[in-house]
Amino acid sequence: MFKPLLAVVIGGSAGCVLRWLFAMRFNALFPNLPPGTLLVNLIGGLVIGGAMAWFVRHPDIDPIWKLLIVTGLCGGLTTFSSFTAELMVLLQSGKYFWAMASALVHVVGSLLMAFAGFALVTLLG
Repeated sequence: MFKPLLAVVIGGSAGCVLRWLFAMRFNALFPNLPPGTLLVNLIGGLVIGGAMAWFVRHPDIDPIWKLLIVTGLCGGLTTFSSFTAELMVLLQSGKYFWAMASALVHVVGSLLMAFAGFALVTLLG
């Protein structure tokens, strides 16, 4: 029980620190569509897609790696809560276009990046 917990804690801690660094570095550049939040969600989509392909190709890998990368790192890196809070601020400010654009870019972009990551790992095999 300790090893899986440690994998999630280590991966999650790394993901959270990376998310914070991206937010501090990039979000002020364009407040209507905070790039730091978008970047971590897109990168997380790419990583999780690649991880899914890797784990499908290598079913013999210790499941602890899935906990570290998918549950921990990607769970800590990507952020639905920050994304939701940013959407609320945009909506409350009457910036409906930016709120809808943000929602579309985050959801569609993350999904496309997940497929791209899966395809990339599958092709590089």
